[in-house]
Amino acid sequence: MFIDYMRKIFAVMSALAILLSLNCAAAKKSVAVMPLENVSGNNEQKVAEIMTEQLIVAIHNAGTYTVVERAQMGAILREQGLQNIIGDSDEAIEIGKLIGADYTLVGKVTTAFVEQNPTATTISTIGAALGIGAAASGFVNQFKGRIALEYRLVDNKTGEIIVAKNIEGNKSGSSVEAAFNNACKHAAENFLMGLDSVNPLRARIAEIDGDKIYIDKGADSGLRPGEILIVARETDPIIVNGKVVDMKQEEVGKIKVIEVNTDYAICKEEGFFSDVKKGDIVKRGK
Repeated sequence: MFIDYMRKIFAVMSALAILLSLNCAAAKKSVAVMPLENVSGNNEQKVAEIMTEQLIVAIHNAGTYTVVERAQMGAILREQGLQNIIGDSDEAIEIGKLIGADYTLVGKVTTAFVEQNPTATTISTIGAALGIGAAASGFVNQFKGRIALEYRLVDNKTGEIIVAKNIEGNKSGSSVEAAFNNACKHAAENFLMGLDSVNPLRARIAEIDGDKIYIDKGADSGLRPGEILIVARETDPIIVNGKVVDMKQEEVGKIKVIEVNTDYAICKEEGFFSDVKKGDIVKRGK
């Protein structure tokens, strides 16, 4: 009885210590990424592990979130006598709350396989007919990986599901392992787009100097080099009951992020049909 009581006290103290470390680190939201369940039919043990790791990397790269360390989660799991929470999303979410994370990510891998790349096979066939089979096949990766997963991002404070999506990753590689890893990275990139919807961006073009476009948001808003943003210009007011409640917007172009600082970013115009100006609105979009 006394041992059980002390065990609970230690677990609570551990959770408080983790929470304090997260709050002191930054004002960023914290995410507890629970190990994905593998229901794909692919019995390879590392399938879900690789995908889980890629999601952790994606969240970290988003810049606006912190990821609860595996060691921290492991300590709480051990203290609660839970060695394995894979497949029990309710228990996983409870652990996320106990850790003190703002969000808990749970999910499962539904599809995972690698096959011969059809494009490589076609090129090889054509090359063979032309007498350059080996040379032709060298231009395209021989394998193509595909992974699909479904996930839920839960707000631990309210219990609300913030994002629930099915995503896929499809990429080729020179080997089976490379193709699968590339597919997982692609799926993680698609996951990051969904995560961006939790933290919408609204910035403005602060200055334009030659081909450099400066916007007033940076890493603190989760901006990443290479990200493509939509530029819009306010036009006519939207009036409701005699009051201006918003402004209509017209898309005028796109810009690409090339350098990110803490509170600002440098971009360049993307495409040939842009007419961006100082003061224009910058936002994420499809």
